[in-house]
Amino acid sequence: MKDVNGHQIIQVFEEWAPKKLAMEGDPIGLHIGQLNRPVDTVLVTLDVNETIVDETIERGATLIIAHHPPLFRPAKHIWTDTPQGRMIEKCIKHDLSVYAAHTNLDIAIGGVNDLLSDKLGLTQMEILERTFYESDQEYGIGRVGKLPSSMSLEQFAIHVKEKLDVPAVRMVGNKDRLIHKVGVLGGDGNKYIYAAKRAGADVLVTGDLYYHVAQDAEAIDLCVVDPGHNVEKVMIQGVAEHMTMKCQELNYNVAFLQSQLKTEPFTFV
Repeated sequence: MKDVNGHQIIQVFEEWAPKKLAMEGDPIGLHIGQLNRPVDTVLVTLDVNETIVDETIERGATLIIAHHPPLFRPAKHIWTDTPQGRMIEKCIKHDLSVYAAHTNLDIAIGGVNDLLSDKLGLTQMEILERTFYESDQEYGIGRVGKLPSSMSLEQFAIHVKEKLDVPAVRMVGNKDRLIHKVGVLGGDGNKYIYAAKRAGADVLVTGDLYYHVAQDAEAIDLCVVDPGHNVEKVMIQGVAEHMTMKCQELNYNVAFLQSQLKTEPFTFV
């Protein structure tokens, strides 16, 4: 097998989720470290914090591929007695590199929103809102698909809870409303209730729903099921499996580990 460095691994990744797909201003790419060192083990995670860095060290990985950028806003300073500062310091001391793929992975074919849609059993998939077009290929944020058979909103909310492995969901709409066409947008989808309505969705599955947006959705007769932001954890298995397959095809000597830690900050009572 061929020994590889971080550049070669990320090149494979970006053939799937190229940077050009990302929304404007999204801070994707290499955040910490460098890519020109040898890498034989990669940890895939949703978030990056100090406990994730500890897991990376303990499991012998030297490159982290994350969905959420650890430095989402420019750092004005790095104080190593703060949680973020300790995390950065630990990465540097242990020669760890951190790469983030955010909205480019949301938009990529087979990325976060397709993975979520597959978990929900949706078929006849379409893009919720187009964001990029190239060489006769359309790309976009979110997905819209159909359930194999209609179910009530209440039944669908339970379906979302079970399939996306969350302890609770929030629901907007009449619990008896029949649901057939479903919009899906991982993370914060507050901006997309009208896009979901235009696409003919009966319900939008998305996270971080604001109170007034929920009222707006109710006013336009769009149901919403909010399973939280952390459902994007689906990317951990999806990225690890995709990259394992692609790197095996290239005979690359690299393993992709799935983070085993929960980064959901909320406790439900």
